[in-house]
Amino acid sequence: MITAENVKELAIRFWAIVGSGSDGHEAAGMFLTGGLLLPDGAWVSIAEHQAMHRPLCDESHEWLSLSVTPLCEDPQRVLARGTVRWGATVTRTGHRLMADVGELWVIERDLDDGLRWTHYWSDSLTLLEGSCPLSEAWGDGAA
Repeated sequence: MITAENVKELAIRFWAIVGSGSDGHEAAGMFLTGGLLLPDGAWVSIAEHQAMHRPLCDESHEWLSLSVTPLCEDPQRVLARGTVRWGATVTRTGHRLMADVGELWVIERDLDDGLRWTHYWSDSLTLLEGSCPLSEAWGDGAA
């Protein structure tokens, strides 16, 4: 069965791609749907998600909580629910974004024994005290 450690490893691989500044094509096989949901429920493609992160550098992720609940055995699927403490520096200003991000994911094991998201939703984002505003990175249309 898919474990919490498996979920964390998948997330770390994806977050490394996000922080690389690439167009995200390396992450295509990690998603059944080709995209993910933002906290406001908007769906974005992997390429759009990558573009959102380009104004940022020095991103960090720390799991504060994670629970993994099996959904089915064939294919193996789990519901992963947790909170990640996320930080990133706005390259243009040098100021730091800091937030707790709620994650609600459905992950399945594919035919090649790899893991992929069938549903990836960062369902909440709570800025921490001392964080710069989201608009500093993305303008008034902040994610």
